[in-house]
Amino acid sequence: MADKIIMDVSRWQGSIKWDQVKASGKVDGVMLRALGTSNGKPYIDPTFEANYKGCTENGIPVGVYYYSTARTHCAADRELAMLHGVLSGKVLGLPVAVDIEDAALSKLSKQTLTDLTAYALNEIQSWGVYAILYTGLNFAQNHLYMTGTALKPFDVWLAAYRNNKPAPGWPFGMWQYTDSGTVPGVEKGVDLSRAYKGYTTIIRKKGLTRLKGA
Repeated sequence: MADKIIMDVSRWQGSIKWDQVKASGKVDGVMLRALGTSNGKPYIDPTFEANYKGCTENGIPVGVYYYSTARTHCAADRELAMLHGVLSGKVLGLPVAVDIEDAALSKLSKQTLTDLTAYALNEIQSWGVYAILYTGLNFAQNHLYMTGTALKPFDVWLAAYRNNKPAPGWPFGMWQYTDSGTVPGVEKGVDLSRAYKGYTTIIRKKGLTRLKGA
């Protein structure tokens, strides 16, 4: 089976013509940013609802990511509570990703950040959806224990902009290989990733398409 091409978008892509994205056949699914951050405080991405509606109306599988700046469990809980509200009533065909890359997080010890990341991932998984970690190659190597027991249960969506697939010494389920991809219907350059697992099928078969009780 060929690798699936996954696009991710946020408010930075502006208004997207989702019918053109679908008709192009260039992407197999989309990761939508649910939460961004401003001055260290989370906010709901203002394009999330419109992008979710556009994808679902055009039959494009949807996943979600949120940009975390949490440096304590209390801050992580605030982000997670907001994320839970955003996901309520949504149907997912791709994972829910915790985006760990903010420069402020690098000030934490490697163990502290690893444990905090695992805390968020475990909480999302407890909601009955498919949780994964998003991070950059250099950030992962320098600030997270990627092969330890805390993060081992979770797939990784790895960012490394290059022509050849990276080989960091640990497995990853998706590789974000460019931040300047071109897709009809999207005016600005866009991130594109290769998915090495059939996430849509896995999520459907395991019943991980929506929050428990939603």
